[in-house]
Amino acid sequence: MSSATYEILPILESDLASISEIENLAFEGEEVSRIVFASPNSATKEFRIQRLKKSLTEDPTTRFAKVVIGGKLAGIAQWNLHLDPNWHLKDEKKEEEGGADSQDKKNKNFPPGANVEACEEFFGWMYGARKRIMGGQKFLLLALLITRPEFQGRGVGSALLKDGLAVADKYNIPVWLEASPRGYPVYKKFGFQDVEHFDLDLSKYGGSTVSRTVGMLRPSKGATSSA
Repeated sequence: MSSATYEILPILESDLASISEIENLAFEGEEVSRIVFASPNSATKEFRIQRLKKSLTEDPTTRFAKVVIGGKLAGIAQWNLHLDPNWHLKDEKKEEEGGADSQDKKNKNFPPGANVEACEEFFGWMYGARKRIMGGQKFLLLALLITRPEFQGRGVGSALLKDGLAVADKYNIPVWLEASPRGYPVYKKFGFQDVEHFDLDLSKYGGSTVSRTVGMLRPSKGATSSA
């Protein structure tokens, strides 16, 4: 089925439980998911639902989109539109205001049963790279793109990507994302370029592999002409 036939719809609060389910299905069997975030259960599901709800209802930069096929939620994307170039300074101010208990608050951002040390290593790189590379400029962040396994290979992810990239082109801003090995080839096809990568050595946490994540950038439409 062509991606052009899919209607892109906004996410509703009633979709959040299904998003959590799709995430678990999409990353099932991946060592990095099992070691860093622990096996999914009712507690981790509720934690994720509440985190998604907070983004949906409290973060004005967040834009969720979905594709529905045959009444099933087939795929979702989470974007964050940063039109304030000082977005990173706001995050730093929140960390400073956290005071002595900021580490406890940080740990509460991780799901129950998560490997805190592994989470800190991975997310420390991820958020650090975003600030280092995208701080001080307007940009669109692709925070999440997942497709229900039974609908993979049918253009769902591409349709969601095209929808978000159209927003970036409207504002003539770059797009940033962190790619897993599975998503990397797709993003390359859409014009994303490698900026840096991070290798998480899972053997330190009882695993046997190294999980690579690549920070990727799609330049703004006017980037070349303005150089």
